Amino acid sequence: MAGIFISYRRDDSAGFAGRLYDRLCAAFPGDKIFIDVERLCSGDDFAREIEGTLRACDVCLVMIGSRWLKAADQYGRRRLDQPNDWVRIEIGAALTRNVRVIPLLVDEAVMPPGEALPPDLVRLSSLQARVLHHYTFTRDVDALVQGIRQASDARRSLAASMASLKAGCVRVHPVDQLEYAWIPPGGFMMGRVPGDGVTDERYDDEKPRHPVQLTQGFWLSRGPVTAGAYGRFVRSRGIAMPPPPKHNPNWADHDHPVVNVTWAEAREYCAWVGGRLPSEAQWEYAARGGRADTCYPWGNEITPDCANYADNTRWQGTSPVGSFAPNDFNLFDVVGNVWEWVSDWYDAGVYAARPPREPTMDPDVQVDVLHKRVVRGGSWDSIPIEARISNRGYCSPSDCVRDFGFRVLLDELPATEPDPS
Repeated sequence: MAGIFISYRRDDSAGFAGRLYDRLCAAFPGDKIFIDVERLCSGDDFAREIEGTLRACDVCLVMIGSRWLKAADQYGRRRLDQPNDWVRIEIGAALTRNVRVIPLLVDEAVMPPGEALPPDLVRLSSLQARVLHHYTFTRDVDALVQGIRQASDARRSLAASMASLKAGCVRVHPVDQLEYAWIPPGGFMMGRVPGDGVTDERYDDEKPRHPVQLTQGFWLSRGPVTAGAYGRFVRSRGIAMPPPPKHNPNWADHDHPVVNVTWAEAREYCAWVGGRLPSEAQWEYAARGGRADTCYPWGNEITPDCANYADNTRWQGTSPVGSFAPNDFNLFDVVGNVWEWVSDWYDAGVYAARPPREPTMDPDVQVDVLHKRVVRGGSWDSIPIEARISNRGYCSPSDCVRDFGFRVLLDELPATEPDPS
Protein backbone atom coordinates (compact mmCIF):
# COMPACT_ATOMS: atom_id res chain seq x y z
CA MET A 1 0.00 0.00 0.00
CA ALA A 2 1.08 3.61 -0.47
CA GLY A 3 0.93 6.24 2.28
CA ILE A 4 -1.73 7.28 4.78
CA PHE A 5 -2.34 10.97 5.45
CA ILE A 6 -3.76 12.10 8.81
CA SER A 7 -5.51 15.47 8.79
CA TYR A 8 -6.42 16.97 12.18
CA ARG A 9 -6.48 20.17 14.22
CA ARG A 10 -4.16 20.27 17.20
CA ASP A 11 -6.63 22.11 19.38
CA ASP A 12 -9.34 19.62 18.48
CA SER A 13 -7.95 16.07 18.33
CA ALA A 14 -4.17 16.12 18.81
CA GLY A 15 -4.18 13.38 21.46
CA PHE A 16 -6.19 11.02 19.31
CA ALA A 17 -4.04 11.83 16.26
CA GLY A 18 -0.87 10.85 18.10
CA ARG A 19 -2.33 7.56 19.32
CA LEU A 20 -3.66 6.78 15.86
CA TYR A 21 -0.31 7.55 14.24
CA ASP A 22 1.46 5.05 16.52
CA ARG A 23 -1.09 2.33 15.81
CA LEU A 24 -0.96 2.85 12.05
CA CYS A 25 2.85 2.76 12.02
CA ALA A 26 2.66 -0.64 13.74
CA ALA A 27 -0.11 -1.93 11.45
CA PHE A 28 1.53 -0.78 8.21
CA PRO A 29 5.30 -1.20 8.65
CA GLY A 30 7.18 0.04 5.64
CA ASP A 31 4.39 2.37 4.53
CA LYS A 32 4.58 6.11 5.09
CA ILE A 33 2.20 7.67 7.57
CA PHE A 34 2.05 11.44 7.11
CA ILE A 35 1.15 13.73 10.02
CA ASP A 36 1.96 17.35 10.91
CA VAL A 37 2.78 18.18 7.30
CA GLU A 38 2.06 21.84 8.06
CA ARG A 39 5.40 22.06 9.84
CA LEU A 40 7.32 21.41 6.64
CA CYS A 41 6.77 24.72 4.89
CA SER A 42 4.64 27.85 4.74
CA GLY A 43 2.87 30.14 2.31
CA ASP A 44 2.52 29.04 -1.28
CA ASP A 45 5.04 26.23 -0.74
CA PHE A 46 2.64 24.61 1.71
CA ALA A 47 0.01 23.97 -0.97
CA ARG A 48 2.68 22.42 -3.17
CA GLU A 49 3.89 20.22 -0.30
CA ILE A 50 0.36 19.01 0.39
CA GLU A 51 -0.21 18.15 -3.27
CA GLY A 52 3.08 16.27 -3.48
CA THR A 53 2.45 14.37 -0.26
CA LEU A 54 -1.05 13.32 -1.25
CA ARG A 55 0.27 11.89 -4.52
CA ALA A 56 2.05 9.30 -2.39
CA CYS A 57 -1.09 8.37 -0.43
CA ASP A 58 -3.96 5.96 -0.91
CA VAL A 59 -5.93 7.16 2.11
CA CYS A 60 -6.60 10.45 3.89
CA LEU A 61 -8.03 10.20 7.41
CA VAL A 62 -9.92 13.35 8.44
CA MET A 63 -10.16 13.55 12.22
CA ILE A 64 -13.23 15.53 13.31
CA GLY A 65 -13.62 16.42 16.96
CA SER A 66 -16.16 18.56 18.77
CA ARG A 67 -14.29 21.80 17.96
CA TRP A 68 -13.26 20.94 14.38
CA LEU A 69 -16.09 22.80 12.64
CA LYS A 70 -16.11 25.97 14.75
CA ALA A 71 -12.38 26.44 15.42
CA ALA A 72 -11.57 30.15 15.04
CA ASP A 73 -8.45 32.26 14.57
CA GLN A 74 -7.28 35.10 16.81
CA TYR A 75 -9.80 37.45 15.19
CA GLY A 76 -12.76 35.17 15.79
CA ARG A 77 -13.06 34.10 12.16
CA ARG A 78 -13.84 30.46 11.50
CA ARG A 79 -10.63 28.83 10.26
CA LEU A 80 -12.39 26.53 7.84
CA ASP A 81 -13.65 29.57 5.91
CA GLN A 82 -10.12 30.84 5.25
CA PRO A 83 -8.67 29.79 1.85
CA ASN A 84 -5.21 29.33 3.41
CA ASP A 85 -6.39 27.17 6.32
CA TRP A 86 -4.13 24.14 6.17
CA VAL A 87 -6.88 21.67 7.19
CA ARG A 88 -9.11 22.98 4.41
CA ILE A 89 -6.22 22.73 1.92
CA GLU A 90 -5.44 19.15 2.96
CA ILE A 91 -9.02 17.90 2.71
CA GLY A 92 -9.79 19.83 -0.47
CA ALA A 93 -6.73 18.36 -2.19
CA ALA A 94 -7.59 14.83 -1.02
CA LEU A 95 -11.22 15.07 -2.17
CA THR A 96 -10.16 15.92 -5.72
CA ARG A 97 -7.35 13.38 -6.06
CA ASN A 98 -7.12 9.63 -6.32
CA VAL A 99 -7.26 9.32 -2.52
CA ARG A 100 -9.80 7.49 -0.36
CA VAL A 101 -11.07 10.00 2.23
CA ILE A 102 -12.36 8.55 5.51
CA PRO A 103 -13.86 10.93 8.12
CA LEU A 104 -13.11 9.86 11.71
CA LEU A 105 -15.52 11.16 14.34
CA VAL A 106 -13.67 11.56 17.63
CA ASP A 107 -15.62 10.71 20.80
CA GLU A 108 -18.98 12.48 20.64
CA ALA A 109 -18.39 14.48 17.42
CA VAL A 110 -21.02 14.32 14.68
CA MET A 111 -20.61 14.61 10.93
CA PRO A 112 -20.95 18.25 9.84
CA PRO A 113 -23.75 18.87 7.32
CA GLY A 114 -22.85 20.01 3.83
CA GLU A 115 -24.35 23.47 4.33
CA ALA A 116 -21.89 24.10 7.18
CA LEU A 117 -18.83 23.39 5.01
CA PRO A 118 -16.97 25.53 2.46
CA PRO A 119 -17.99 24.76 -1.14
CA ASP A 120 -14.86 22.75 -1.93
CA LEU A 121 -15.43 20.49 1.09
CA VAL A 122 -19.17 19.82 0.74
CA ARG A 123 -18.61 16.30 -0.59
CA LEU A 124 -17.00 15.36 2.74
CA SER A 125 -20.45 15.32 4.36
CA SER A 126 -21.61 12.51 2.05
CA LEU A 127 -18.75 10.12 2.88
CA GLN A 128 -19.10 7.17 5.22
CA ALA A 129 -17.59 8.09 8.59
CA ARG A 130 -16.05 5.91 11.28
CA VAL A 131 -16.04 6.52 15.03
CA LEU A 132 -13.00 6.70 17.30
CA HIS A 133 -13.97 6.63 20.97
CA HIS A 134 -11.66 6.83 23.97
CA TYR A 135 -13.09 3.71 25.62
CA THR A 136 -13.17 1.57 22.47
CA PHE A 137 -10.09 3.01 20.76
CA THR A 138 -8.28 -0.31 20.16
CA ARG A 139 -11.34 -2.00 18.70
CA ASP A 140 -12.20 1.05 16.61
CA VAL A 141 -8.69 1.28 15.12
CA ASP A 142 -8.65 -2.46 14.38
CA ALA A 143 -11.81 -2.00 12.31
CA LEU A 144 -10.30 1.08 10.63
CA VAL A 145 -7.13 -0.82 9.68
CA GLN A 146 -9.21 -3.55 8.10
CA GLY A 147 -11.20 -0.95 6.16
CA ILE A 148 -8.00 0.72 4.93
CA ARG A 149 -6.65 -2.60 3.68
CA GLN A 150 -9.87 -3.36 1.84
CA ALA A 151 -9.87 0.11 0.26
CA SER A 152 -6.25 -0.31 -0.81
CA ASP A 153 -6.98 -3.70 -2.40
CA ALA A 154 -9.94 -2.24 -4.30
CA ARG A 155 -7.81 0.67 -5.52
CA ARG A 156 -5.09 -1.66 -6.78
CA SER A 157 -7.69 -3.70 -8.62
CA LEU A 158 -9.14 -0.57 -10.20
CA ALA A 159 -5.67 0.66 -11.20
CA ALA A 160 -4.95 -2.68 -12.87
CA SER A 161 -8.18 -2.47 -14.83
CA MET A 162 -7.39 1.07 -16.01
CA ALA A 163 -3.96 -0.02 -17.25
CA SER A 164 -5.68 -1.94 -20.04
CA LEU A 165 -7.99 0.88 -21.14
CA LYS A 166 -7.76 2.14 -24.70
CA ALA A 167 -7.02 5.84 -25.20
CA GLY A 168 -10.23 7.77 -25.76
CA CYS A 169 -12.62 5.16 -24.39
CA VAL A 170 -15.69 6.80 -22.88
CA ARG A 171 -17.58 6.46 -19.61
CA VAL A 172 -20.47 8.50 -18.23
CA HIS A 173 -20.15 10.07 -14.81
CA PRO A 174 -23.20 9.20 -12.68
CA VAL A 175 -23.24 12.58 -10.93
CA ASP A 176 -23.01 15.19 -13.68
CA GLN A 177 -24.05 12.75 -16.47
CA LEU A 178 -21.29 13.97 -18.77
CA GLU A 179 -19.07 11.76 -20.90
CA TYR A 180 -15.41 11.41 -19.90
CA ALA A 181 -12.59 10.08 -22.08
CA TRP A 182 -9.60 8.09 -20.85
CA ILE A 183 -6.24 9.81 -21.36
CA PRO A 184 -3.37 7.34 -20.95
CA PRO A 185 -0.07 8.25 -19.28
CA GLY A 186 2.72 9.29 -21.61
CA GLY A 187 5.25 11.88 -22.66
CA PHE A 188 5.10 14.78 -25.09
CA MET A 189 6.91 17.96 -26.09
CA MET A 190 5.18 20.91 -24.45
CA GLY A 191 5.18 24.34 -26.05
CA ARG A 192 5.38 25.86 -29.51
CA VAL A 193 5.87 23.34 -32.28
CA PRO A 194 8.60 23.64 -34.97
CA GLY A 195 7.48 25.57 -38.00
CA ASP A 196 4.70 27.39 -36.15
CA GLY A 197 5.82 30.69 -37.66
CA VAL A 198 4.59 32.98 -34.86
CA THR A 199 6.90 35.98 -34.45
CA ASP A 200 4.84 38.15 -32.08
CA GLU A 201 6.79 38.48 -28.81
CA ARG A 202 3.55 38.44 -26.83
CA TYR A 203 3.49 34.68 -27.36
CA ASP A 204 7.05 33.99 -26.24
CA ASP A 205 5.76 32.41 -23.03
CA GLU A 206 5.15 29.30 -25.18
CA LYS A 207 8.91 28.81 -25.46
CA PRO A 208 11.14 26.91 -25.14
CA ARG A 209 9.61 23.63 -26.16
CA HIS A 210 10.53 21.01 -23.58
CA PRO A 211 9.82 17.36 -22.72
CA VAL A 212 7.15 16.47 -20.16
CA GLN A 213 6.22 13.08 -18.78
CA LEU A 214 2.79 12.42 -17.24
CA THR A 215 3.12 9.35 -15.07
CA GLN A 216 -0.58 8.77 -14.38
CA GLY A 217 -3.48 8.42 -16.77
CA PHE A 218 -6.71 10.31 -16.11
CA TRP A 219 -10.28 10.83 -17.26
CA LEU A 220 -11.16 14.18 -18.85
CA SER A 221 -14.63 15.43 -19.68
CA ARG A 222 -15.00 15.08 -23.44
CA GLY A 223 -16.05 18.70 -23.79
CA PRO A 224 -16.34 21.78 -21.63
CA VAL A 225 -18.90 21.45 -18.83
CA THR A 226 -22.31 22.26 -20.27
CA ALA A 227 -24.94 24.62 -18.97
CA GLY A 228 -27.17 21.60 -18.33
CA ALA A 229 -24.57 19.83 -16.20
CA TYR A 230 -23.76 23.02 -14.30
CA GLY A 231 -27.49 23.43 -13.68
CA ARG A 232 -27.56 20.02 -11.98
CA PHE A 233 -24.67 21.19 -9.79
CA VAL A 234 -26.30 24.44 -8.66
CA ARG A 235 -29.62 22.74 -7.97
CA SER A 236 -27.90 20.17 -5.77
CA ARG A 237 -26.18 22.96 -3.86
CA GLY A 238 -29.11 25.36 -3.68
CA ILE A 239 -27.20 28.18 -5.36
CA ALA A 240 -27.83 30.31 -8.46
CA MET A 241 -26.55 29.89 -12.00
CA PRO A 242 -24.01 32.45 -13.19
CA PRO A 243 -25.39 35.32 -15.28
CA PRO A 244 -26.31 33.99 -18.74
CA PRO A 245 -24.52 35.40 -21.78
CA LYS A 246 -26.46 37.27 -24.46
CA HIS A 247 -26.04 34.40 -26.89
CA ASN A 248 -27.66 31.91 -24.46
CA PRO A 249 -30.42 33.82 -22.64
CA ASN A 250 -31.78 32.07 -19.54
CA TRP A 251 -29.39 29.21 -20.27
CA ALA A 252 -31.98 27.81 -22.68
CA ASP A 253 -29.36 25.90 -24.70
CA HIS A 254 -28.37 23.23 -22.17
CA ASP A 255 -25.84 21.60 -24.51
CA HIS A 256 -23.73 24.77 -24.80
CA PRO A 257 -20.78 25.30 -22.45
CA VAL A 258 -21.41 27.16 -19.23
CA VAL A 259 -19.56 30.49 -19.12
CA ASN A 260 -19.20 33.43 -16.73
CA VAL A 261 -17.79 31.14 -14.02
CA THR A 262 -14.82 32.16 -11.91
CA TRP A 263 -11.85 29.86 -11.35
CA ALA A 264 -13.11 29.07 -7.83
CA GLU A 265 -16.60 28.24 -9.10
CA ALA A 266 -15.10 25.90 -11.68
CA ARG A 267 -13.05 24.24 -8.95
CA GLU A 268 -16.16 23.82 -6.77
CA TYR A 269 -17.97 22.04 -9.60
CA CYS A 270 -14.97 19.75 -10.04
CA ALA A 271 -15.00 18.93 -6.33
CA TRP A 272 -18.71 18.11 -6.57
CA VAL A 273 -17.99 15.29 -9.02
CA GLY A 274 -14.83 14.15 -7.22
CA GLY A 275 -12.38 15.72 -9.66
CA ARG A 276 -10.32 18.81 -10.24
CA LEU A 277 -9.19 21.18 -12.96
CA PRO A 278 -6.43 19.71 -15.15
CA SER A 279 -2.94 21.14 -14.92
CA GLU A 280 -1.66 23.09 -17.89
CA ALA A 281 0.54 20.14 -18.89
CA GLN A 282 -2.34 17.66 -18.63
CA TRP A 283 -4.53 19.95 -20.70
CA GLU A 284 -1.99 20.37 -23.51
CA TYR A 285 -1.11 16.66 -23.58
CA ALA A 286 -4.80 15.74 -23.86
CA ALA A 287 -5.51 18.47 -26.43
CA ARG A 288 -2.71 17.24 -28.70
CA GLY A 289 -4.24 13.78 -28.68
CA GLY A 290 -0.92 12.14 -29.45
CA ARG A 291 -0.01 14.45 -32.34
CA ALA A 292 3.43 15.88 -31.67
CA ASP A 293 4.09 18.68 -34.15
CA THR A 294 0.84 20.37 -35.16
CA CYS A 295 -0.51 23.78 -34.22
CA TYR A 296 -4.07 22.47 -33.93
CA PRO A 297 -5.43 19.02 -33.03
CA TRP A 298 -5.93 18.14 -36.72
CA GLY A 299 -2.99 19.91 -38.42
CA ASN A 300 -1.44 23.33 -39.01
CA GLU A 301 -4.37 25.20 -40.55
CA ILE A 302 -7.72 26.19 -39.07
CA THR A 303 -11.01 26.72 -40.93
CA PRO A 304 -14.64 27.22 -39.83
CA ASP A 305 -15.23 23.53 -40.52
CA CYS A 306 -12.83 22.63 -37.69
CA ALA A 307 -13.81 24.79 -34.73
CA ASN A 308 -15.93 27.63 -33.38
CA TYR A 309 -13.59 30.64 -33.44
CA ALA A 310 -13.77 34.26 -34.64
CA ASP A 311 -13.88 33.41 -38.37
CA ASN A 312 -16.82 31.03 -37.90
CA THR A 313 -19.97 33.07 -38.59
CA ARG A 314 -22.40 30.22 -37.91
CA TRP A 315 -22.56 31.15 -34.22
CA GLN A 316 -22.24 34.53 -32.53
CA GLY A 317 -21.27 32.90 -29.28
CA THR A 318 -20.85 29.38 -27.96
CA SER A 319 -21.85 26.30 -29.94
CA PRO A 320 -23.24 22.96 -28.74
CA VAL A 321 -20.49 20.78 -27.31
CA GLY A 322 -19.60 18.14 -29.89
CA SER A 323 -20.45 20.22 -32.97
CA PHE A 324 -17.04 19.43 -34.47
CA ALA A 325 -15.03 16.24 -34.86
CA PRO A 326 -13.15 15.08 -31.72
CA ASN A 327 -9.37 14.92 -31.51
CA ASP A 328 -7.46 11.64 -31.43
CA PHE A 329 -8.14 11.26 -27.70
CA ASN A 330 -11.89 11.61 -28.38
CA LEU A 331 -12.16 15.12 -26.87
CA PHE A 332 -14.40 17.86 -28.25
CA ASP A 333 -13.71 21.59 -28.47
CA VAL A 334 -10.12 21.63 -27.22
CA VAL A 335 -9.75 24.50 -29.67
CA GLY A 336 -12.36 27.25 -29.77
CA ASN A 337 -15.86 27.53 -28.24
CA VAL A 338 -14.65 28.58 -24.76
CA TRP A 339 -11.36 29.28 -23.05
CA GLU A 340 -10.83 26.69 -20.34
CA TRP A 341 -9.60 27.37 -16.81
CA VAL A 342 -6.79 25.06 -15.68
CA SER A 343 -5.31 24.64 -12.22
CA ASP A 344 -1.95 26.39 -12.68
CA TRP A 345 -0.97 29.89 -11.69
CA TYR A 346 0.45 31.79 -14.66
CA ASP A 347 4.23 32.21 -14.83
CA ALA A 348 5.58 33.54 -18.14
CA GLY A 349 9.04 32.10 -17.53
CA VAL A 350 8.19 28.66 -16.20
CA TYR A 351 9.05 26.83 -19.44
CA ALA A 352 12.57 28.28 -19.45
CA ALA A 353 13.13 26.92 -15.93
CA ARG A 354 12.47 23.33 -17.00
CA PRO A 355 15.19 20.96 -18.30
CA PRO A 356 15.59 21.10 -22.09
CA ARG A 357 16.32 17.35 -22.39
CA GLU A 358 15.28 15.42 -19.28
CA PRO A 359 11.47 15.24 -19.03
CA THR A 360 9.78 17.24 -16.29
CA MET A 361 7.53 14.83 -14.40
CA ASP A 362 3.89 15.85 -13.84
CA PRO A 363 4.56 19.61 -13.80
CA ASP A 364 2.21 22.16 -12.33
CA VAL A 365 2.61 25.74 -11.14
CA GLN A 366 1.33 26.51 -7.66
CA VAL A 367 3.34 29.67 -6.94
CA ASP A 368 1.40 32.88 -7.45
CA VAL A 369 3.56 35.41 -9.32
CA LEU A 370 1.01 37.72 -10.98
CA HIS A 371 -2.26 36.55 -9.39
CA LYS A 372 -3.36 35.14 -12.74
CA ARG A 373 -4.60 31.63 -13.50
CA VAL A 374 -3.99 30.00 -16.87
CA VAL A 375 -6.70 29.53 -19.49
CA ARG A 376 -6.24 27.41 -22.60
CA GLY A 377 -7.73 26.65 -26.00
CA GLY A 378 -9.18 29.92 -27.26
CA SER A 379 -12.88 30.62 -27.73
CA TRP A 380 -15.58 31.57 -30.21
CA ASP A 381 -14.17 35.10 -30.04
CA SER A 382 -10.52 34.13 -30.66
CA ILE A 383 -8.45 34.77 -33.76
CA PRO A 384 -6.49 31.79 -35.17
CA ILE A 385 -3.22 32.64 -33.41
CA GLU A 386 -5.02 32.49 -30.05
CA ALA A 387 -6.59 29.10 -30.79
CA ARG A 388 -3.30 27.25 -31.28
CA ILE A 389 -2.80 24.42 -28.78
CA SER A 390 0.40 25.93 -27.38
CA ASN A 391 -1.09 29.37 -26.68
CA ARG A 392 -1.23 30.31 -23.00
CA GLY A 393 -3.89 32.73 -21.86
CA TYR A 394 -4.35 34.02 -18.32
CA CYS A 395 -6.79 35.97 -16.20
CA SER A 396 -7.54 36.92 -12.61
CA PRO A 397 -9.18 33.90 -10.93
CA SER A 398 -11.96 36.10 -9.56
CA ASP A 399 -13.09 37.23 -13.01
CA CYS A 400 -16.13 35.73 -14.73
CA VAL A 401 -15.86 36.14 -18.50
CA ARG A 402 -18.42 35.60 -21.26
CA ASP A 403 -16.19 33.10 -23.12
CA PHE A 404 -14.52 31.29 -20.20
CA GLY A 405 -15.54 27.76 -19.27
CA PHE A 406 -13.74 24.63 -18.04
CA ARG A 407 -13.53 20.85 -18.20
CA VAL A 408 -13.01 18.32 -15.40
CA LEU A 409 -10.22 15.83 -14.68
CA LEU A 410 -10.89 12.64 -12.69
CA ASP A 411 -8.22 10.26 -11.43
CA GLU A 412 -10.64 7.36 -11.51
CA LEU A 413 -14.08 6.63 -12.89
CA PRO A 414 -15.32 3.09 -12.27
CA ALA A 415 -17.40 1.43 -14.96
CA THR A 416 -21.09 1.56 -14.09
CA GLU A 417 -23.69 -1.11 -14.70
CA PRO A 418 -25.94 -0.36 -17.68
CA ASP A 419 -29.42 0.91 -16.91
CA PRO A 420 -31.78 -2.07 -17.39
CA SER A 421 -34.54 0.28 -18.53
